[in-house]
Amino acid sequence: MMHHLARPLLYLVFFLCLLTDLNGLVARNATAGSPPNHPRIGLVLGGGGARGLAHIGVLRLLEELRIPVDCVAGTSMGSIIGGLYAAGMNPIEMEKALNRIDWPAAFSDSPPRADLPFRTKQQQRVFLTDSNIGIKNQQIQLPQGLLEGQNLLLLLEELSLRAAHIHDFDRLKIPYRAVATDLATGAPVVLKSGDLAKAMRASMSIPSALAPVELDGQLLVDGGVSNNVPVNVVRALCQPEIIIAVDVGAPLAPATEMTSVLSITNQLTSILTVRTAQQQLNTLGNKDILITPELKNISSIAFERSAEAIEIGYAAALTQRERLRRFSLTDHAYQARLAAQSSWPDSTQPIIDFIRIEQDTQLSNEVIAQQLHIQPGERLNVPQLNRNLNLIYGMGQFQQVSYALVKDSGRTGLIIKASQKYVGSNTLDFGLSFGANLKGESLFNISAAYTLSQLNSRGGIWRNFVQMGDTLMLETDLYQPLTIDQRYFINPYLNYRQYNLDVYRDSQGENSSFRVQEAQAGVEIGKNLEQWGQLALGLRYSSGNNDLRLGQFPSYTGDFNNSGYSIQWSMDTLDNLNFPTSGTFAKVRYYSALSALGADQPFQTLSLEFVQPYHWGKVSLIPRFRLADTLAGDLGLQDLFLLGGFLNLSGYQAGQITGEAIALGEVIALYRLDDASAAFTLPLYVGGSLEIGGAWNSLKDIRFDSLIPAGSLFLGADTPLGPFFLGGGLSTEGNASLFLTLSRLF
Repeated sequence: MMHHLARPLLYLVFFLCLLTDLNGLVARNATAGSPPNHPRIGLVLGGGGARGLAHIGVLRLLEELRIPVDCVAGTSMGSIIGGLYAAGMNPIEMEKALNRIDWPAAFSDSPPRADLPFRTKQQQRVFLTDSNIGIKNQQIQLPQGLLEGQNLLLLLEELSLRAAHIHDFDRLKIPYRAVATDLATGAPVVLKSGDLAKAMRASMSIPSALAPVELDGQLLVDGGVSNNVPVNVVRALCQPEIIIAVDVGAPLAPATEMTSVLSITNQLTSILTVRTAQQQLNTLGNKDILITPELKNISSIAFERSAEAIEIGYAAALTQRERLRRFSLTDHAYQARLAAQSSWPDSTQPIIDFIRIEQDTQLSNEVIAQQLHIQPGERLNVPQLNRNLNLIYGMGQFQQVSYALVKDSGRTGLIIKASQKYVGSNTLDFGLSFGANLKGESLFNISAAYTLSQLNSRGGIWRNFVQMGDTLMLETDLYQPLTIDQRYFINPYLNYRQYNLDVYRDSQGENSSFRVQEAQAGVEIGKNLEQWGQLALGLRYSSGNNDLRLGQFPSYTGDFNNSGYSIQWSMDTLDNLNFPTSGTFAKVRYYSALSALGADQPFQTLSLEFVQPYHWGKVSLIPRFRLADTLAGDLGLQDLFLLGGFLNLSGYQAGQITGEAIALGEVIALYRLDDASAAFTLPLYVGGSLEIGGAWNSLKDIRFDSLIPAGSLFLGADTPLGPFFLGGGLSTEGNASLFLTLSRLF
């Protein structure tokens, strides 16, 4: 009899133990140390771009009132704030982090310009635009978004580093879900596992603005399109008895504001998000709490107004203070709650035991590894790692470069993930420049280049360039790194160009215009001095012809040959090529024409240029110097040094001052008219310059009374097509000019 009773009793004991364990598990996950009768609270953070920073103010009040959150779900910016909160970052830490963020840099794909490869900086002086158009499978391939989100992803990885080893979002300090949208179906996708930073980035993939994120075979975009306030997601996550929902979406604009294509397009997007948000908010019950911050004119891209948005969020939460206080814990219970949350070892600076590179380009892993500057056994330095990843991204071969920390048999691994550019390795770039003045003189050039990259494992690049307009140019060159660290290179090239060259003789009241035709074949061998500089030795064969178009200087016409060799040292750490505020640009070039290579007559020249900007708030001062001299021999027409034009003795026309030696010193002042901390803006400037210089047969001929003073006043804009200037220049002897130009400053 006892034998027959024992088995049911054992089953009963086993069932009770199992039930006890399950209840304990639910208690840990759902209330994490809260009193048994405290209601489970789910937090919903809606999307809204920069408006979503108001969530931080709401979280600040929740913590002040000691209100525990049992689970959190978010969309777009709500997913980022919610994800960081779930990972253990409190509102005070979030505010401090926001104060350190450079928003224009965060919403830019380019690394700091000083960290770009030196060859890339050289190419920037040729092209005014970065079209990012590829040739893939013999078809033109456009990018998936205006931005790839490289810097944004690195920022999210740094902010969420403390939870980098957690890939099950139920194991975060607070169970968490992010909501994105499947681009193929339009259906919401709830992200519950994987890389936390990438999940947050996917949830904020604003269509067309940020490229979609591919996860588990799905192409994901911003969750606001399908579920902007995910009440149903948090309800399924922890079955909360109370839901606190925060809606920061922008309201629909009135019909009177539908005045342009942009405003109508923005309204169509808002209709989608408002509709999905309202559907979710309609499911809230009487016990639930809805907080709607009055963000008024703070737009979804006004990240520079983060402090204001946070305070508005806090004020909105205060209006619900009495209802929220019902869920406050005692200080002892709240601290017990925090202590019961998942605890992890500090993973913000782990020692790296191994490094693995995962990439799908033609480059060798060794080329990528050379840019990392981290070895197994070293402690992780996240700011330095982010800079190194941007060095890799700056090579121009990757869609995105990111990292992940993994655990393998108790060892910490650093995984570097570099993916091939979506548009492919072969790209098209375009350039445009123009200028005009009130004397009826104008110039216009349009250019294009077809570049074939990844020719081999060390990153050989073959570029083919054509320019049409006032200057005709055809060029092909092969840039081949010789070592895996990209330090040494060889660069053979061929080019042909035609351009107009005007020679003025003010003392005789005459001027002439020539059409110069020149063909070159040469090679450069050099060393890249990290990213900041380059030393190169060049050898070239160069010949051409000068045809007289207008005027009476027949002695300058005819064939020429100026073949020779050059030695050039360059430095370029300017933060911006158009309107720099920091860094240095310097170049020293020696050239010697050799009879042994066919030169008509030997000559030697030496030139120097130096630019060093200084910056105070919205004001920048940019001293600039140019010197050039003929050390030996006589220069032909095509080799003369030129001055004149905007910021080159501005009152004169371009090329109006020529000589075998020139000198120019100037100070350019810039004042930025718009907010430099704004992420999405068109930089506008007002500026002026004080200039002095001249041209002579030799620098030995310089006298104080031969120097020409000049100056300019102008408006400038850093447009997507390049730097645009409108202004006027004035110099001695009544020389004045008004100009309109789209071209580089330096």
